[in-house]
Amino acid sequence: MNGKDTVLARYEIRLSGLGGQGILTMGRLLGQALALYHDYHVTQTQSYGPEARGGASRADLVVSSEPISYPKTEYLDLLVALSQEAVASYAHYLKPRGTLVIDTELVRQTPSNVFLGLPFTALARDTVGVPQATNVVALGAVTWLLPFAKPEAVRKSLKASLPEKIRAVNLRAFNLGYTEAKKRLGEPMTIPDVAGADGQDEERMDLCNVMADD
Repeated sequence: MNGKDTVLARYEIRLSGLGGQGILTMGRLLGQALALYHDYHVTQTQSYGPEARGGASRADLVVSSEPISYPKTEYLDLLVALSQEAVASYAHYLKPRGTLVIDTELVRQTPSNVFLGLPFTALARDTVGVPQATNVVALGAVTWLLPFAKPEAVRKSLKASLPEKIRAVNLRAFNLGYTEAKKRLGEPMTIPDVAGADGQDEERMDLCNVMADD
């Protein structure tokens, strides 16, 4: 259940979509919440296409209870894809038991029928009334699905990072995504047991932003 302290060996998340969907902001908000309000070690890398809007965009997070030696994702536990292009480009990086979460309004084809989905764009547009809040609706759903993410901590990250004039609408978007995921996507995901993980001598790398070249 969300909010319990969970020991993580190494958990890899990729948030992906198109420029203009707020993917990098979503990654920053989640990374900040996990690092500052959960005391996990977190690294963040990000990449975006040549176009400010419409090009491919992604934000990757590595989360661990121990120091992280390599900051980039290699083998995803969770892929959030808010565009068809993102599914096509990144689904093959998922672990066999990794979880794919899609925007069901924008993604029409998936590599298998094993995925979780909500109409994030439609929820932001039709319920919140702000299409630009799609990323925060998705963030709310991700917070429900991650059993080690505390919703109040992510709300703190939102309040600390966003200007006051857009804070209320984004909190509403977050709460909507969280509630819809709880209602429609089932229980939070199961996290692999850390027992048996080898304790490598790793250099601490707390929350950092590394611009990815690829």
